[in-house]
Amino acid sequence: MNQGLCEPCRGLFNLEQLRNVSGGCYRHSQVKTIIGSFLDGCPFCEFVYHVMLYDHVESSLHERIMQMKKPRNRSLLLEYEGDGDSDDCYNSETGEYMRFKMNGGCWVVVHVQSKTEKSLVDGLEIEVEGLYGNWGLCRAYTAQDDPCSELTSFRPFETDVTSPTVIAAARQLIASCQDSHLDCHDKVDAQPPSRIIDVGKIKVNEVGVGEVDAGKWPCVKLRNTRDLELKDYVALSYCWGGEQPMKLLSTNRAKYEDCVLLAELPKTLQDAVECTRALGYRYLWVDALCIMQDVQSEKLKEIGNMASIYRNAAVTIIAAVARSVNEGYLNYDRLSSIQSKFGFKESKPINCHIEVELNNGQIGTLVIIPEIVWDDPKTMPINERGWCLQESVLPRRLLYYGPEELLFRCHTIDCQPMTPSVIDYTKGINPPRILSHQQRGSNPKSLWHDFVLDFSERKVSVPADRTYAITGIIEELQWRWDDECIWGIWKSRLLEDLCWKRREGTSVRTQHAPCWSWMSFNGGIVEVNHRPFEHVDAIFHGIAGKELHLTCRVMTNIMIKFHKRYFERCQADVEITEADTNEINYLYIGSTKQEEWSDSVDIAIAAIELEKGVFRREGLLQIGIPEYGGTAEFMEPEPTKITLI
Repeated sequence: MNQGLCEPCRGLFNLEQLRNVSGGCYRHSQVKTIIGSFLDGCPFCEFVYHVMLYDHVESSLHERIMQMKKPRNRSLLLEYEGDGDSDDCYNSETGEYMRFKMNGGCWVVVHVQSKTEKSLVDGLEIEVEGLYGNWGLCRAYTAQDDPCSELTSFRPFETDVTSPTVIAAARQLIASCQDSHLDCHDKVDAQPPSRIIDVGKIKVNEVGVGEVDAGKWPCVKLRNTRDLELKDYVALSYCWGGEQPMKLLSTNRAKYEDCVLLAELPKTLQDAVECTRALGYRYLWVDALCIMQDVQSEKLKEIGNMASIYRNAAVTIIAAVARSVNEGYLNYDRLSSIQSKFGFKESKPINCHIEVELNNGQIGTLVIIPEIVWDDPKTMPINERGWCLQESVLPRRLLYYGPEELLFRCHTIDCQPMTPSVIDYTKGINPPRILSHQQRGSNPKSLWHDFVLDFSERKVSVPADRTYAITGIIEELQWRWDDECIWGIWKSRLLEDLCWKRREGTSVRTQHAPCWSWMSFNGGIVEVNHRPFEHVDAIFHGIAGKELHLTCRVMTNIMIKFHKRYFERCQADVEITEADTNEINYLYIGSTKQEEWSDSVDIAIAAIELEKGVFRREGLLQIGIPEYGGTAEFMEPEPTKITLI
């Protein structure tokens, strides 16, 4: 057993020693000894080298080490000479010196971590003494039926998201949430969707199929919810990826209400039907098939009900990995995605298999890999689509079909896999909650700031839909905050919210929202103002359509002593031409409070006067008061009634 392990490794990986060092540390050996043992065939020393030491040796030394790698039965002596931060490693066989980027005589210390009282080794932290703050983080796991399952609480990756084990766990998590999570209960005045897809047992004469098990049923059909006692249904969040091959129109409604062969559906919708049936539900809501796409009045009605539709679904499926409706999400290559997370060295993934003998004489295997942290990357297709933000925030429960495993999340617990996974999901990005207890004490400014920042990074294929794609979140917050949101600006703090700025990215101004709203831009990251005002000088009068009426002090460029310097500090919404530069005016809003991390600043909206008293916003000016003297200069003009359009 473990004949390839060096003596220090055999000293670590035995049951008695693991019990002694669990929660503590084990001094393994010096760096030069680790490399020598790696070359002599020790699998754990090879693992330590690739995980921890590889980045701290010069490339020439690494190449030489790999060239000198010997069969298991031959030893290679690497002698340490010198001291200091960069030392030599001497090969007695070749007479060559090779360079370390660290002290080769430093000791390698293995810290053994346990997640629960019953486990001994859930994680390993590999430390090289002297390399402060630079530890190799690893995790250990084993199969459920392996004798070593009593030593670690982690299990292998569950990349088959359709396996009976995964489906049973998902059903159990949903049922447990429904029974015991108060924050995840239905809302009393819930409004159901107008239409729903029936994926259950449907008799279809046209294809001559009798009534069979729903899992084998080849058809679905559209139903009007007025004809049903609709209790539970599944909702789908996915990327359209362009024009839809199938969508509900006034011309095909009768056909969809009669029968749609499962094979005719695009792959993502086929997968959603399979998941709905596997989870034990009969009804599925999909926007493209449940909203009449060519009847504008119905589209607006259903968009207005979006918060209720997603909030009151029994569970929402997030097809995170599919870039279009044609790709599907169940057959995604999740194993390759996981392997790419912990990297490849010398054309093979980094991992280490260690055998451990238990008290009963059985021998089990621990698998050790570098720590994998789930970070829900922004490049994930689902996180690039504007509509999908509210579809991840509003639902009470989510099943997230991501690139590694199937995850469950509700308004009470964060994302977690179906079984205790070796992947660390605790540090991942969870969508902000607006329905749970965790948000009741949250700062509304901070919460809204996060939503706008996230939403502005996402794409909406039809610019006119941008104002609708966040409607569900707005309606939910209006109800919870007892406030009114007009074009993305909250009435209770309207002057503060007017002071948004475009942080980065390419912006295109559209005509679907007024220029004073951040919603008027399709593209570019928008950052709303989160700084409290010390003095608010402008006065808000009201909003009529797209016109916003204010009384404020208007500083023309000829009034400003350092106009060029002011203009250079202006964060423009769009590129301003040289000709426009001299036409910029500044509509003074007020000054912010001085905070620990920043000085007080004057804030003004940069705008061009289109006609007498009517302005178009062009950007935002923030000037530090200590630097420019600020407020006194802005206060010189008399307040004037103006209109922003």
